[in-house]
Amino acid sequence: MNESDLVRILQGTADFAGVGAGALTGLIGAGSVVEPAVGSDIIRQGEPGRHVWILIEGELDILVHGAPVNHLSRPGEVVGQISAVSFIPATATVRIAAPSKCLSIPQPSLHGLFAAHPDLAEALLRSMTKYLGAP
Repeated sequence: MNESDLVRILQGTADFAGVGAGALTGLIGAGSVVEPAVGSDIIRQGEPGRHVWILIEGELDILVHGAPVNHLSRPGEVVGQISAVSFIPATATVRIAAPSKCLSIPQPSLHGLFAAHPDLAEALLRSMTKYLGAP
């Protein structure tokens, strides 16, 4: 999968639909595509978030206190944004549920992109509201 494929995936989501291609290219360039092992935790509840993860393909389980609360399988789904943006401990565990590819963006790179691309910062803040109970 190349950079333009990833830009198309992100532009096709509600979270990133209004973000410019330049910002999305910067986001993709700041991260790396990884294939974590099935059953591994890419985020652990209560630990500091060091990355934002974007699902490219595969499946993720979201657990709170060990109990499943959500299952994600749509390309472009974002996890880890609450902790990575706000510096609070992760509010949930995210486990790889099936063979998956994810874009992993380190927290320092993400914060650097916010200054250059306010539309990207706004998109991730909107994305956070889904999990914080805001309308």
